[in-house]
Amino acid sequence: MFNEILILLLQKKRIEMSIEKLFETGERMQDRSHFRNMVLIAKADGVISEQEVALLHKMGQKISLSEEQVEEIIKDHKKIAIVPPYSRADRYEQIIELIQMMQIDGQVDESEMDVLERVAVGVGFKDLEDVDVESILALILRGEDTETMLEEFL
Repeated sequence: MFNEILILLLQKKRIEMSIEKLFETGERMQDRSHFRNMVLIAKADGVISEQEVALLHKMGQKISLSEEQVEEIIKDHKKIAIVPPYSRADRYEQIIELIQMMQIDGQVDESEMDVLERVAVGVGFKDLEDVDVESILALILRGEDTETMLEEFL
């Protein structure tokens, strides 16, 4: 009897998850994909710092992910599909946020740069030079907000 109940509950959970995915909008999929990329950057140097975890939770909250969903994606980001942004502005916004993640622990590691380059190409840039990472880093360190940086690059 217990096994039958457990099977029914698992089937119900799977159906709910399928329905949620079925009605997920393109923008929601892009947000989750971007969050996945943020996790990739955070994991690139082999350690997720407290600052990176805090930024991931803040970003998760911004895109309406539950704490459970945030933890699940941090644990296994491969379950999330890669969905590149449609607009140039969205591409730059994502790259700016990824660079913020890279530098939040006070150091930019070579492995983080490697991941950033792969992600930059994946979201629609020709290469990392097309992004101008140094200028974005300088603006971040100067304390500029994302909107100001977007105005600078668009």
